[in-house]
Amino acid sequence: MYYFILFIVFFFPVLPAYPATFYISVSSGNDQYSSQQAQSPGTPWKSLNKLNSFSRMLCAGDTVLFKRSDVFFGTINILTSGAPFAPICFGAYGRGSRPVISALVALKEWKSVGNGIYESDCEADNNTNTLILNGSQMTMGRYPNKGYLTLESHNHNISITDNQLTSSKNWTGGEVVIRKNRWTIDKSLITDHKGNTLYYAEGTTTSPTNGYGYFIQKNIQTLDQPGEWFFDAKRKKMAVFFGDKKPSSCTVTTAAIGTLVSIKGFNNISFHDLAFVGAGTNAFHIINSGNIVIDGCTIDLTGNEAILVSYSPNLTVKNTSIDHSLSGGINLDAGCTYASILNNTIRNTGLIPGLGRSGTGTYEGITSFGDYTVIERNEIENTGYNGIYFGGNSSYVKNNLIKSFCLTKDDGAGIYVGDWSKTYDKKIIENIVLNGVGVGEGTNNPKGRFAEGIYIDDNSESVTITGNTVSLCANNGIKIHNAKNINVLGNTVYNNAVQLRLEQDDHLSADTAVRKNNILYNNNILYNTFYSKDNLQLVAKLSSHWEDINSFGRLDSNFNNNTSNNVKRKEILTAAPKAVNGVFEQSIWPGTVPGRLKDDILFEYNASSVTRTITLQKEYSDVQNNLYNGEVTIKPYSSVILISGVNKSKTEFALSNVTPSK
Repeated sequence: MYYFILFIVFFFPVLPAYPATFYISVSSGNDQYSSQQAQSPGTPWKSLNKLNSFSRMLCAGDTVLFKRSDVFFGTINILTSGAPFAPICFGAYGRGSRPVISALVALKEWKSVGNGIYESDCEADNNTNTLILNGSQMTMGRYPNKGYLTLESHNHNISITDNQLTSSKNWTGGEVVIRKNRWTIDKSLITDHKGNTLYYAEGTTTSPTNGYGYFIQKNIQTLDQPGEWFFDAKRKKMAVFFGDKKPSSCTVTTAAIGTLVSIKGFNNISFHDLAFVGAGTNAFHIINSGNIVIDGCTIDLTGNEAILVSYSPNLTVKNTSIDHSLSGGINLDAGCTYASILNNTIRNTGLIPGLGRSGTGTYEGITSFGDYTVIERNEIENTGYNGIYFGGNSSYVKNNLIKSFCLTKDDGAGIYVGDWSKTYDKKIIENIVLNGVGVGEGTNNPKGRFAEGIYIDDNSESVTITGNTVSLCANNGIKIHNAKNINVLGNTVYNNAVQLRLEQDDHLSADTAVRKNNILYNNNILYNTFYSKDNLQLVAKLSSHWEDINSFGRLDSNFNNNTSNNVKRKEILTAAPKAVNGVFEQSIWPGTVPGRLKDDILFEYNASSVTRTITLQKEYSDVQNNLYNGEVTIKPYSSVILISGVNKSKTEFALSNVTPSK
């Protein structure tokens, strides 16, 4: 046997397997080429179908390159794994724009069905939420065209009654979209319509709220505005309201494919410099797969979440642009440990009510619950609900710019933490959070705008909030609600309706131990700047259903512009709160400083990784009484509040985000 093995090794040596590169081009490819020929850019394959048929043959270290400026229709199905130091890579070759992986098909041969509505045969994905008209994402037809109708009553979670609704149009078979509370918009199939009552399939377990709103969609009777559409999945017909315009003068596309990249149970795969457009549900759907990298890509016009991931550790999404996702940008469940979400831009997420998924945790820029997750240096702008909703042990959110959020539903925040399971050591570090808008439409308080900058909600604990800037939020800058062991250190909170909010509203047992385990307790709020721009903005508000505000924690050594009742260094909040309607409250109002609360305050921030220097037109001082003449330099991911002339308000701590000029 020994000599036989030597014979085999000598005469049939094992040849090393070298990584291969395969080329694909719609414009110059041919699927008849062999796998050997496809390793030359001169003889590439043509289609994703050919790639998928070969996918199981890919080996660790192999590369698949798509020709730039080409558009590839279909799904990339991953059917094999790479290795930890030799992933299977998908990228681009040649010159021009990024290769496009697209789910969009053009709709043509329109037929009028009357009243300005035209139909076209359509093989769209049955769950499509996407119709693109002349390059713009269009809303589904709905009744009413804007806003919400109001429900007066409901029967559990099976029907709603609107006393103003008539049966002149029967909405059976359509979809009812119900704003069930401030943070939940649900949609359900209408199973019957009788008089002023709509019966519907349950959907989520959340029940409606009387006095809240609803509207109706997914019914051809709703089409009466240019670009509104309805897809009849049974007949495979797309109906669009063109009015007096001829359909032939428009370019209309819709999603014919749900997912553009599907990875289920395979590891060590990377994507670089590719564009993904028009997915009916998700551009990337990743399940039980580790070490997936998405780097330098663009994702646009997605029907649900651009990137949906579950039980997949060590995911990296970086340097990627995500735009126009109808339900969410990046959504990672608790099984996605050690994720890195770095240096991405996520814009225009969840802006159309009723086109995002039902339930909570939707219409969000980034949603992540895995342990040891890093969310850093992202820019998130124009978001329907939370900019970032995160949890997970030892996870942190750092150096992000979050602008304009809570545009579709509210009682959310730029950065939101609400633990549905206990996690520890979460950090929110040096982020810039601006313009929490809030939306009261479809609620029983339409003028209310409940948008927070940083919001630590029910049952959360062990969160450190340090060095952040929060401004222009309709409700609170920083809100701590029924949470404990929260450290709020060295933040700048400026020009929000309320700068700091501490609220305990649970009706819990009078047993002290039980309450301390479940309510707002043992919090440290130190060395922050809470600055109100005008006299109508509270510096701080604290409230509880119990006479226990003094046990909320330590509120000490913070600067605010309350000149008459400033919270001074080493002063623990001890003043007796007042009870109003059974709720104990204590508020700190800003002092009146003539000529300084509006025009003579300069607020500047720096949402970049390099220092920023701005020129000053006159002399300013900051809240620590440092003087500035000519210019001020702001450190990365920091901000400064400057007051014209010499600041006479006193503060007794030195924590500066700026470098004084000489």
